[in-house]
Amino acid sequence: MKITPLDVDQQQFQRVFRGCDPEEVHRFLDLVSREMEELLRENNGLKEEIRRKDAQIAEFREHEAQLREALVSAGRMTDEIKESAKKEAELVAAEAQLKAQRIVLDAQERSVSLNGEIGDLRRQKARLVVEIRSILESHRRLLDTQAAIDEDRESLSAGLDARPSPGRRT
Repeated sequence: MKITPLDVDQQQFQRVFRGCDPEEVHRFLDLVSREMEELLRENNGLKEEIRRKDAQIAEFREHEAQLREALVSAGRMTDEIKESAKKEAELVAAEAQLKAQRIVLDAQERSVSLNGEIGDLRRQKARLVVEIRSILESHRRLLDTQAAIDEDRESLSAGLDARPSPGRRT
């Protein structure tokens, strides 16, 4: 059974001959009642403080759990970001390699094309040299023929000039 300060205050004792001084007993009981009341208030205050502390601890534990969860989530996200960045880097590298291969292939095709054009130009040059030589040779022959004709005319003309004319008498 719990005793309250009121129980102490209202406690009555039987009077006996040569017993305790009733005033002293009442003073002592008042003192015990006040002390008990103060202890009960302090006890209730401490219980309330314990409830607040327990609630705070529960809240801190909840925050701790949330923080742990956030850290795990952040770790996962960091890993995912790293993996994504790695994949993106690999993709960029692969695209760069493909682009480089395309550039090399285009350069090789251009080189083949230019070599073909150079071959065509060399053939054209050789043909033109042959044609020009042929034309020059043809013109040289024409000039030689013209020179021979001119010589023949001159010698013919000189031979005619040296002959007496049919209408002239010498």
